[in-house]
Amino acid sequence: MKLTDYIKPPLMAGTYSVRAVQHVQSPQDCQYEDSKEFYIGGNLFRLDRDNIFSVYPSENETGEFGDLLPFIVLSQRTFPWEYQICPDREGTPVPWTALIVLSQEEDAVEKDLPVKDLLEKAEDGIYFPRKEFPDICHKYGTDTCHVVDLPVELYNAVMPSMDDLPYLCHVKSVNLYQTEDSVCAMDGYFSVVCGNRFVPSAEERPLKSTVHLVSLYGMGDWKEVPGDCKKVRLVSLYHWDIFSQKASGEGFSVIVDRLGKNCGSVGAFTDTPLKQEGYGVKKHITRTGELTYSLYRPPLVPRPDLEEPDREETYTADGKLIYDKTNGIFDVTYAAAWQLGRLIALDHPADTKNILTQRRQAKLLAHHNSVKKAVDFERIGVGELTARLAGNAQCGGFLDGGESNEKNPGDKTATESIPAVFRGYR
Repeated sequence: MKLTDYIKPPLMAGTYSVRAVQHVQSPQDCQYEDSKEFYIGGNLFRLDRDNIFSVYPSENETGEFGDLLPFIVLSQRTFPWEYQICPDREGTPVPWTALIVLSQEEDAVEKDLPVKDLLEKAEDGIYFPRKEFPDICHKYGTDTCHVVDLPVELYNAVMPSMDDLPYLCHVKSVNLYQTEDSVCAMDGYFSVVCGNRFVPSAEERPLKSTVHLVSLYGMGDWKEVPGDCKKVRLVSLYHWDIFSQKASGEGFSVIVDRLGKNCGSVGAFTDTPLKQEGYGVKKHITRTGELTYSLYRPPLVPRPDLEEPDREETYTADGKLIYDKTNGIFDVTYAAAWQLGRLIALDHPADTKNILTQRRQAKLLAHHNSVKKAVDFERIGVGELTARLAGNAQCGGFLDGGESNEKNPGDKTATESIPAVFRGYR
């Protein structure tokens, strides 16, 4: 992995003009010129899910996150630096996005608004820099954006400063050669935005927090909020929920310690033979919708499987169901493995194509073998075939149904060539 401070896009977002000049000398000396303006920019109000590679902690994940900073990984390498919101800090551009964490116990209010209302309708006591947005943004008036309103005190407490922002964003380059197909096609450059606040946690229960990737476009020096404003409105480009609890027992060291104490044989001290073999009873919804219970054993149980699976080809997971006559219940272990393998294959288009090619070749080979069994073919070379069709003396025995002429070397007629006769094709 290689880390880079930043990568600027070839052209920063904004309005540009192109001017073309042509000088003509004949029939007379004159000059023609024209200019056009165009705007470069991304979506200032919502980030598509396809542009997000991963987030940490994961969405709706529960654990002990009070000692970590959340972050989001974006597929676009230049995304945090596409807009310039203020002068560079010691030669480093300041990102136009920030990652903030807000718990459910704080007074943040979230809601969805049409872009038109966000840019044109002011609300008393709420600060939002509408005048800074270009006119082209009003064309997205029917789109919906997600906003979060923060009290000024909370806003000042959780927002990073301009000097901190360059340290909270970077670019990482990784080798994707051995990844799955959908990831291997990427160029390996990702931009990362980190939060500046540890995830809030509670003692007795998991505390819900929301992580927001907010836009700082037009905010300027956002610490200078007008005195008559009690709240600050931010556009949330993307957000997700996480749950954190102190001493929940789900920290990394706790999980590793628990793993070290649980390395014995699975089910070695259980009371039933099925549990000793690693089986468990799971809810099973059949293909027709009925709810039942079936046996299941995970694939990493350290016990030998003495049962020989059915080798017959099936096209659904139900074909791998095993009926346990002793207990009168189905075993879905192989059915689940079949379904898992099918889903993995479908997630890798290149492997799926190879599987289809192999199946076609196998069916074609089986067809050729069946034809060969039905018809008795004799494989001969091209030279021998030509000689037979031409009536060469060496294959006279083949043409007249007799033995080879080599058995009668003294026979004059046997050494004479038989005239070639072409009787046409049927």
